[in-house]
Amino acid sequence: MNIKLLQRFGKIFYLITGFTLFMIGLILDVIGKNVGPVFAQIDLIKIGAFVAFYLFIQSYWKRESIPLKRLTAILILGTVVLGISLLLAVAIGTEFEFKGSSLIPNNYSTIFISNALAVIIGVAAIIFILLLRDILVYKPRRYTKRNFLILVIGLLAATFSAINLNPYESRLVTTILFGIFVLLILINSFRMPWIVFLKKREKVLTIVFTFSTLVIFTALSIIFQDNSSAGKSILYFSHSLKYFVDGTFLFVLLYSLIAFLSTIFHLPTSDTFDRKMSEVASLHNLSKLVTQVLDFNELVDSVTGMTLQVCEAKSSWLEIIQPAEKLKNLKPEQSGIYVAAQKNISVPDIDHINLSSSFTLRSSVINDRKPVMIDDFKNDTRTQHLNNLESKFGSILAVPLIARNELVGILYATKETEYGFDREDLEVISAFADQAAVAVDNSRLIEKSFERERLMREMNLAQEMQKKLRPQTIPNIEHIELEVFSSPAFEVGGDYYDFMMIDDKRLAIVIGDVSGKGVSAAFYMAEMKGIFQSLCKIYPSPKDFLVNANQAISSSIDKRSFISLIYAVLNIETGVVTSARAGHCPFILAKESDVSFVRPNGIGLGMGNSELFTKYIQESQTQLNSGDAVIFYTDGITEAHTKDGDEFGYSRLLEAIKNNRDNSAIDIRDAIISSVNKYMQNQPPHDDTTLIILKWLRN
Repeated sequence: MNIKLLQRFGKIFYLITGFTLFMIGLILDVIGKNVGPVFAQIDLIKIGAFVAFYLFIQSYWKRESIPLKRLTAILILGTVVLGISLLLAVAIGTEFEFKGSSLIPNNYSTIFISNALAVIIGVAAIIFILLLRDILVYKPRRYTKRNFLILVIGLLAATFSAINLNPYESRLVTTILFGIFVLLILINSFRMPWIVFLKKREKVLTIVFTFSTLVIFTALSIIFQDNSSAGKSILYFSHSLKYFVDGTFLFVLLYSLIAFLSTIFHLPTSDTFDRKMSEVASLHNLSKLVTQVLDFNELVDSVTGMTLQVCEAKSSWLEIIQPAEKLKNLKPEQSGIYVAAQKNISVPDIDHINLSSSFTLRSSVINDRKPVMIDDFKNDTRTQHLNNLESKFGSILAVPLIARNELVGILYATKETEYGFDREDLEVISAFADQAAVAVDNSRLIEKSFERERLMREMNLAQEMQKKLRPQTIPNIEHIELEVFSSPAFEVGGDYYDFMMIDDKRLAIVIGDVSGKGVSAAFYMAEMKGIFQSLCKIYPSPKDFLVNANQAISSSIDKRSFISLIYAVLNIETGVVTSARAGHCPFILAKESDVSFVRPNGIGLGMGNSELFTKYIQESQTQLNSGDAVIFYTDGITEAHTKDGDEFGYSRLLEAIKNNRDNSAIDIRDAIISSVNKYMQNQPPHDDTTLIILKWLRN
């Protein structure tokens, strides 16, 4: 059997037990009317019923942490109990005869009404005790629960001491215990920390509720006096219950009275408390915004709105100072400070305050990085010249926003009255400004992070695209060795190379370098590949190819960019290399007897109009013999440099080739790369590096 089932069984058991004991007591009362008392311990049966009812209520009870809600519940339940009591005991009425100190009901309806009223009042008294307990244990101290437990024990002791007493009998011990219980009520009732934390509106409600509760329970106490109809009904049911109900009513009355007086005492300080609560709430909200600065406009709007709220200002605005990297891109007529948000003030008024003289609040805060407070806007020498705004402003406060030792903005607040701001206002708004500065700084960092992430995504995309643009395989031609090395210096490079068989006899080779780096270079490289693949078969002549390539790319390339290129066509049967150069590094011919540059004239693609480009472009032919090697490269080889800036240069490249010209193409390639790395002392390259080695082996 699981715990939930046991708990449910326990609740049903408590309810059935309470109802059963109550019915037994009722039956014994009915029998007793006819034949006299038949069971001496009938009080124990009736008290047992209420113990079962208490356990049933407690099993469903949920503690409430807001005392005002519990106070409202007491008032509502008290009103209901008052109404029922008036209906049963006063409107319908009960009739008893006195016999000694006992009460004898005149009819059966009196027995039923007395039992019904007793169970209603008894259960209500239990609920009143539980409601008061929830109020008393609000923000408990070390001895709070212990004191309340002693109070309950005192009430129960007085209750049990009256067992089997006739309605109008008394016991000394019961009177003493009840007196101790009253003393315990006073001890517990003076603990009311919850009143201090109420807002003004809640204090007013508390005064109304406690006063109403006093009225209700005073009426209940009168109705349940010993000689009243209702009082007789409870006394007839059980003298012990009468003590319990009287004690509970007294507890509610005294606690309500003390709460009423205490709330009135605290009412004059409500405004101050409300303001402090508002400040704390606003700072808390602003602290939350610091971590939620994705919407910058919402952030600055909240800062100005909260400023109005915490210091009861008439207007407020927030100026943001542009970060240093954005100041560089501003036009001369643009200011590095702008109004990010304003409340209850127009931008022309703000401009008039800050731009109407050499001294302004803004300039003072920027220069000193300290708050500026104008107590008397009309007569202060710093704002006397703003006489047309005298009717709008009585005092004004400007506070700097400083984050990581950098001034990021200025927060302003105004009031209509002179000397409207005090030291406390200054401290609160300064605290606000500190939080706002952190939020603005976080917002900028997040913006930079987003920008960096966007660039990284673009770079990755361009990198993937560039990989796909490069030849996936190197042509495999008999008697020819071809080897390639290409490495971008950054994520995306500007070097380009490609191969294509124009026909069965001619292999086209292209190597180039796009000026600049990054995404734009990758796009020009993609465009160049398209041009190469579409024009190389149409214009097999290197000169014609470059002239037409220049015409194609000139219309799209940026004026500050150009592409250097070598286009060469190798006749794989004759070994003749026909080439043209568009401003690119000259290629190197390595023969057995000599190593030399081949440098036909030409300017870079995109650097001149078609006529000028055609005028300067030249075409050359080079005959390869068996064992000759042709080396194409980009300036990443020759301009590779050490930490001191000394370049690898053409002479070291020629020397590396001369020492390895008899080797295979792959050995020549590796020797050149090794020489460059050794010269750079394995430092990371500063530029893209591309190398093509062509070794002619046909006799």
